[in-house]
Amino acid sequence: MSTLTRSAAAAAAAIVAGVAVGVLARILMRLTTVAAAGDAGFSWSGSAGIVTLYVVAMIPGAVAVAVARRGVAVALLTAGSIFLCVPAVGVASEEIGDLGDLGTVGTVAVAVLGGAVFATLVVLPVVTFRFARRFGAVPRPGATPVARVGAP
Repeated sequence: MSTLTRSAAAAAAAIVAGVAVGVLARILMRLTTVAAAGDAGFSWSGSAGIVTLYVVAMIPGAVAVAVARRGVAVALLTAGSIFLCVPAVGVASEEIGDLGDLGTVGTVAVAVLGGAVFATLVVLPVVTFRFARRFGAVPRPGATPVARVGAP
């Protein structure tokens, strides 16, 4: 399989993983907001934006799975996941707001569901790598090695 074909498979893997985990994260975000007795509003454009961020954050790492050394791929997948922490914290603080009069059960529910949202950021690079492997983006042992940077 050529590098271009593996790269396309890797990008497809990032799209599938980003959509799957992004939709799960969006559902968990909604449940967290409901548990926090927050505004029950819903926006398709906001949901699409969240899922798009999940996809875009994984594409560089997924393509690196196909064309670079494993360490580079892992670093880029991890960086994409860390990048997603910034908007996740922003969305969480906006959606949840003040928990002062929520009660113990409500506070625990918000903590568990909020933790589950952040757990999707840990799962996302793993799922992306596994889909990349399944889609054939990971070079097989004995295949033509990727050229080293700076090699003639």
